[in-house]
Amino acid sequence: MLSTHWDEILGFIREFELSSREYLQSKGLSEYEMTNAYLDLQWDFLHTILQQRSRGRSQS
Repeated sequence: MLSTHWDEILGFIREFELSSREYLQSKGLSEYEMTNAYLDLQWDFLHTILQQRSRGRSQS
């Protein structure tokens, strides 16, 4: 059961990476710009997850 949960998480992360790259490419960014923009997207993604997690704990 736990491996299924981790498989879902990894699938979600991979989908985020793929869709983020496609989004940045559609904006016409250079490879250098894409690297920086992708790091910004990852940071925002992580920050959102951590905010959701802390809200969930405060509501418990």
